[in-house]
Amino acid sequence: MLNDGDRVASGVPDLDNLLDGLILGDNVVWVVDGESPVAILEDALFREAVRRRQPCTYVAATGEVAKLRRRLPPEVKILDCRPGKPHADPATLERTIVEGARGPAPACVVFDDLGTFAQRWRTDRAVGFFSRVCPRLFDLGALAYWRAPRKELGRSALDRITKVTQCVLELAPDHIRVVKSEGRQAGVQGSLLRLTVDGDAVTLESQLGLGRLARGLERIRHERDLTQSDLARMGRVTPSAISQAEAGRRGLSLDTLLLLSDRLSVSLDELLTGASAPDYVLARRPRGFNGTRRALHDDPKAGLRSYVVRLGPGESGTIDAVHKGLELVLVASGLVQVTIGDDTPVMRAGDAALATKAPVTGWRNLTNDTAMLFVVLRD
Repeated sequence: MLNDGDRVASGVPDLDNLLDGLILGDNVVWVVDGESPVAILEDALFREAVRRRQPCTYVAATGEVAKLRRRLPPEVKILDCRPGKPHADPATLERTIVEGARGPAPACVVFDDLGTFAQRWRTDRAVGFFSRVCPRLFDLGALAYWRAPRKELGRSALDRITKVTQCVLELAPDHIRVVKSEGRQAGVQGSLLRLTVDGDAVTLESQLGLGRLARGLERIRHERDLTQSDLARMGRVTPSAISQAEAGRRGLSLDTLLLLSDRLSVSLDELLTGASAPDYVLARRPRGFNGTRRALHDDPKAGLRSYVVRLGPGESGTIDAVHKGLELVLVASGLVQVTIGDDTPVMRAGDAALATKAPVTGWRNLTNDTAMLFVVLRD
């Protein structure tokens, strides 16, 4: 079972291979169209979470609780938020979920589903509920799955949800598409995988060609402010053909691709190039970080490198990275004495020191509590 510090298994090995596991604090939004195997993925997550002794909660907005009880492991607590039930009120439900996620072990929460909340509370209120609960669960290190039916929520609500959460995956009966994947390698976002379900087993197989075409068409449309109908006219195909190609459900003929390439004045390679490089590279401080140093960004080619440093009571340390540029030390917690050349300034939480001439050679925690600092190197 994958369990590497902040990363744990989802119960679906192929999904773990794709995402490099779930990161504690991940809120995974499953965008579903009609029938989908989302319940199988939820059950797999619960089985793994129970094995890890995580407290598990299922937020029941629809269906019969008695059937859920037979379906779910007995260790899973069910919050009944159907109309007239104890947790039907949004404020009560929010408070119960957040308080239940507090504790020594990270919680696991599955929501069914945001579309029902939108119908019952109105879409803006449902998105507001998500926008408050999602960050709080992230801060507590909980794992959460949210069902988000596309038809009931609409594009505007899904866009707002995507901005808040850490992972968004489009789930159809026969494929999964990664829309957002914070904390993963850049190539993961936009991936398209064929999905096969056999009983409780889920298999994912990469669809590289269809995935590149889907990402390329979507990218170039957005860059040039075109509609699917615009692309369809250029390629002499139906809007449905473009829609299915962007969804990864089918390809386009070579003749159509050449025609689009000519009309758009781009090469085939450019047409099949996925999303442009992201505007940022996100690295999060590990939860429960008990080591002495951990690289956040450690690529000298980027020009900046960053590290998080944890010091036990009275503990000393130093950075062992070789570089010739500026150094910036920021204290996050505790009282730390930093050695910069011949000087040893004492820094408290919120202080920052920029070493412009002499190098930073070490630091020491002056208290009996744990201290934490961040070090940024400019190469």
